[in-house]
Amino acid sequence: MSKTEPSTTGLDRLAGPGGVRRVQARWVITTEVFLETAAHFGGEGDELTDMPVLRDASSDSPLLPGTSIAGALRAVLADYLGGYLSPEPHEVAELFGGERGLDPGAQSPLIVFDSLGELPKSRGSEIRDGVSLNSATGTAEEHKKFDFEVLPSGTVFRLRMELLVEDVERESFLLGLLAVCMESLEAGELTIGMRRSRGLGRFSARNWQAYRYDLTSSGGWLEWLLSEHESPFPKNIPPQLNFASAMRIVPGVLPLRNFADQRRRLTCDLFLRQRYGLLVRSPGLTPDAPDVSHLRSGCDPVLPGTGLAGALRTRALRIARLVRSNYGDADYWVDQIFGPRPKEKDSAEASLWSSRIRISESKLSQGKPMRTSRVRIDRFTQGVVPAALFDEEPWFGGETSIRIELRNPIDGECGLLLLLVKDLLTGDLAVGGTASVGRGIFTGRAELCFPDGFLANIVPGEALENETLERLDLEIRAFHNTQPRNRSSEVRHG
Repeated sequence: MSKTEPSTTGLDRLAGPGGVRRVQARWVITTEVFLETAAHFGGEGDELTDMPVLRDASSDSPLLPGTSIAGALRAVLADYLGGYLSPEPHEVAELFGGERGLDPGAQSPLIVFDSLGELPKSRGSEIRDGVSLNSATGTAEEHKKFDFEVLPSGTVFRLRMELLVEDVERESFLLGLLAVCMESLEAGELTIGMRRSRGLGRFSARNWQAYRYDLTSSGGWLEWLLSEHESPFPKNIPPQLNFASAMRIVPGVLPLRNFADQRRRLTCDLFLRQRYGLLVRSPGLTPDAPDVSHLRSGCDPVLPGTGLAGALRTRALRIARLVRSNYGDADYWVDQIFGPRPKEKDSAEASLWSSRIRISESKLSQGKPMRTSRVRIDRFTQGVVPAALFDEEPWFGGETSIRIELRNPIDGECGLLLLLVKDLLTGDLAVGGTASVGRGIFTGRAELCFPDGFLANIVPGEALENETLERLDLEIRAFHNTQPRNRSSEVRHG
């Protein structure tokens, strides 16, 4: 009888992919995430709108799938550790598991649960209109209008995650990776759903709780098994303002591993105030409402990122065609930053890519609406056109702050963005509708942070420091003098 290897018995036979994990500890983490801006999580179509939001079948509450949250967190971690659109660092798979299609793959130690949303009191979901604008005429293109349902800002989701620790020696490393994700969620850098690059779907978090169950003993297992799903924390674990504070009060927790931020981006924080009225059209919903009023989200007037992005793109194309006229590559510069617009003949996905510029949606503080009546005049007779009297309700006197982020900028692109910011701050660039009658004009100041960490403050009418002036001049000259760019140019899209 030949000798054979000793056979494995019990749980040892099930170890490995698809088997039993020898869990030594289980972390339970909960937080309340708030929609800072409206959001759309796609659901099944209906007769009321082109794109409704996803809802739970039993309660009809808004549903935020755990898969969507996990995917967004995974993308944030990959960008943080490797830079925008770099190959995914191997550390990401240690927290979120192997990517689909990879063999062999590892199961994710992080479990993210589905979450049901709670709408703000006395508020329901909202319907927004979308339309594609012709860059040459500035008017809407035919057959390209649609509407979609969004959840209002202020919608709350109770988020729960669990981290399974198989090796306590790797616990500090895993918690450090998780901290990167959670701190991005706190800072409002996590976006989920439709039109994320234009400010929709931005979250922030508060009321953090965390607790570690030691599963190396029977007592720890009993504590875990007897805990309540809705409130799995001991009474001496109160909610904390941030994730770091929630981790510090857990008994015996080790210092978390720190990681360096590898993201390259130009950020521009704009602090704007209206000079005149602003009108981003929203239809009236009651009999006594004006025909057209300014867009609101959660009862607050907002400046949508889509409207600002459209105005910036149109102005960028005008600037690029003037400055780059000798090179003939103006359209390509704009497409590289804002993303190309799909054409009927573009059937291959390789011809399209996402925008590398992120523009936040922002609320307008202060100010007030003012209702005005307008009438259409016949240009030949100078008389009133019959049935052409209508009411508008623009917003006047508002202030807002907006963040613009350009990811992976290359030579010259920062200079183009600076020219756009200059036009916006000086009131030369209008945003929203009825710009021909003087609406949509802003003035203000800007705070910029370049990819290398250089900081610049711009206030129209005030002298700049020599160092700042030299840097801005250098960036704008790069836009003027960079060699021609074409489809073969290597640009990384984020």
